[in-house]
This record gives sequence, structure tokens and C-alpha cells, in this order.
Amino acid sequence: MSATLLMCSPEGFSVNYEINPWMKSQVGNVVREVALSQWGALFDILSGMAEIQVMPGDAAWPDLVFTANAGLPVPGTKRFILSSFRYPQRQGEKPLNRAWLESRGWECVEFPCGVSFEGAGDALADSRGNLWFGYGFRSDAAAAALLTRQMDMPIRPLQLADPAYYHLDTCFCPLSDGSALYLPEAFAAQSRQHLERVFGAGLIALTPAEGRLFCANAVEIGGRVVMSDPSPRLRSVLESRGFTVAASPLSEFIKSGGGAKCLALRLDA
Repeated sequence: MSATLLMCSPEGFSVNYEINPWMKSQVGNVVREVALSQWGALFDILSGMAEIQVMPGDAAWPDLVFTANAGLPVPGTKRFILSSFRYPQRQGEKPLNRAWLESRGWECVEFPCGVSFEGAGDALADSRGNLWFGYGFRSDAAAAALLTRQMDMPIRPLQLADPAYYHLDTCFCPLSDGSALYLPEAFAAQSRQHLERVFGAGLIALTPAEGRLFCANAVEIGGRVVMSDPSPRLRSVLESRGFTVAASPLSEFIKSGGGAKCLALRLDA
């Protein structure tokens, strides 16, 4: 398999604090057995699509399980841009991510102190060679210029407008056929118009209900799309474009504001 994904063992996962709207009133509400089962089912599906590398979880840092936020690999290299987390509740993840990556031969770099950047949660490459960068809630607009120095590809910033969709990967998913899923109301008007200009008829708008089901937070590899709870409408739209759609329920992780894409970091991209 050519694709490689990084996942994190879920034993340490829980909701212990509130740093996004999904976590509100969910502290202590994760059902451990269900979370472990849901993570395992996602792992089984993704292991049929890619090589999976698993790093150990840590109960002291329950959101470590969301590996997409560890940082961003630089395509064609073994260089990795580590995330600089905005909230103290996640900042202890960085040394754990660094240690795991460096032990496997990655060169880790990080942006200057004071610039927040939350990795592949806010930086998504499309099939045309663009890197879409979301800012406004977790990553700073200033990180766009820093990404330009590290990445040999055009950086296209997008301003996020709804705190419920605080990372770009919660509301936008570029697909391998040149199309993309997006939740229109999650973006500032100018950014929404930019997406419409670039993707045209290939821009697939999600309904508000599909947004709340984390349908944009999907993993797509080789025409297979995996998401927590695809609606019949969205499944039909994707299948009409030649995609195969798999559901992998992740209700326990959505309590923390994460879905399939949050739980799997593409290392070979």
C-alpha cells in the first residue's frame, strides 16, 4: 500500500475540558467501551486502505488521539512541521509527537513562538497541488507565510467563521477527483467565494445537518471515502462521482469535536 496513516491508541481518550463547542456539557460523558470499539472499527476499515502506524495514547493528554493535529508532513521529505497548539490543554502533546516522529527518522521543525498552527487539522492539500490553510480559531493567519517557506506548493488561506467548525478539516474535504466537500456557512464570505471560483461545479455543499454529522471530516484514499455518518443524500452524490462510501460511527469522538479525519494523519502526503 502506498498510503501511510498515523493513528493513536485511544485508551487515554476522554473529554476532560471544554475548548470547543462540541465539548460543552460533555466532560466525563465519553463511554469508554464504545469509544474503544468505534476507534477499532475505524482502524479496521482504514487498514484495508493504507498502512497504519500507531503511537501510544496518554491519559494526561486525551486529545492526543486526534493525530491530524500533530502537525504537517512536508511532501517528498522526512521533514515534519510540528503543531503549536493554541490552548494549554493540548500543548503537552507536542513533545510526545516530536519524540515519536524523531524516533522514526523524521526531522521536526516548528514555527516561531507566538504563532499558533494546528497541523493537518488546518492544512489540507487538494489534487491540484494547492495547500488550503484554515485560520481564525486555532491557527493564526500569520502561519500562512511561514507555510510558504516550508512547502513547495501554493498556499490558499481560508478564514473560518463558525466556532463549531474550528479546524478546516471539520468543514472542508478535498477529494482525489478534483472535487471537494464543504460546509458553506463555516467560511467567511470572501473565503467561500474563493472556494467557489477554484472548484466550480466540483464544490459539493453539505447541508447543516451533514455538517453536524462531521461528514466533511472524512478520510479519502483511492476513491474510498470513510466518514462517521454519511447521509443518504451525500452517499448518493459521492457514489455518482465514482466514490465508494463507508460509514464508521464515531459518536464518542464527536463529543470532543473530532471525526474520522481527525483520528488519522496522512504521513506520506
